[in-house]
Amino acid sequence: MIRSQLQEKDLLFSIAGALGRIYIVEKSVLPANTNQALAIIRLSDKQDLFLLFLSYFLNSNTIKRQIEKDKVGVAQFNLSLGQIKDFIIPIPSIAEQQHIVSELDLLSSIIEKKKAQLKEYDQLAQSIFYDMFGDPVTNEKGWEVKKLGEVCETTSGGTPSKSHPEYYEGGIIPWLRSGEVSQGFIYNTEFCITEEGLRCSSAKMIPVDSVAIAMYGATVGQVGIIKSPMCTNQAICSILPNDIFIPIFLYHFLLSKKSDFLKVAVGGAQPNISQTVIKQTDIGIPPLSLQQSFASKIESIERQKALIQQSITEAETLFNSRMDYYFN
Repeated sequence: MIRSQLQEKDLLFSIAGALGRIYIVEKSVLPANTNQALAIIRLSDKQDLFLLFLSYFLNSNTIKRQIEKDKVGVAQFNLSLGQIKDFIIPIPSIAEQQHIVSELDLLSSIIEKKKAQLKEYDQLAQSIFYDMFGDPVTNEKGWEVKKLGEVCETTSGGTPSKSHPEYYEGGIIPWLRSGEVSQGFIYNTEFCITEEGLRCSSAKMIPVDSVAIAMYGATVGQVGIIKSPMCTNQAICSILPNDIFIPIFLYHFLLSKKSDFLKVAVGGAQPNISQTVIKQTDIGIPPLSLQQSFASKIESIERQKALIQQSITEAETLFNSRMDYYFN
């Protein structure tokens, strides 16, 4: 393991922050160098097959458990080069490596192709939006235009104090953070808070079919539709349901405005937009009947996406099972 200018087929392994992430250096990114957050694993004779085998092994639960055992730090976890050098690596025969890599490559390929299908369906949905409602910027369909804040009620949330564990421990109220908004239809959250946490913070319950838009940092402009009662943090603006817009129309309208929101985001390390920016956004008001027709088309697309997502989950389960079989 060395720190130097990168070479083709170097295997990079993150040892600071998000530990254990892996990347194999391709010729197209060279010349390049790296910082101390990445360890360079360089095979002396550039064995292509073993490189792929090794990358799978380093992504296995065996190594993830080793990382959990060895990591140090508080705000940012770290590993040392010495700890990585102590990893015990199985080296089966060339034939066995070929078998393992071929099987895992096939499953990985299936998963990636299905994820690409999901993106294609998302692009189709947005294409249908533009076809039915026109470009929101030019308003080529001639809809009546108003400020979003004139026709929609918006609100944001809050974060219960982390110094009060009773605000979180045993909580059953879903608490949405901006990094979770982009999942589209939002049914669940990673964290929950308690009734006391809700009462003692500016977090508030958001009704079903509200459209959430992220306002801070790397997630600015990401959009989702809340599909079960939950509260949010202050980095999310929720647009409450009304009789003027169907949620799925508003969702795709805001998706079309993401680049505009990014342009007006202010700040340094963490750029952000405000509720005011969102409320001042011009929005055309097409007939509800047309919005309903659009919603029907999107429902059909979402059914297809659900089938694909189910197959992705099944393929990922099989992939993880085979990873454990070979490396655990």
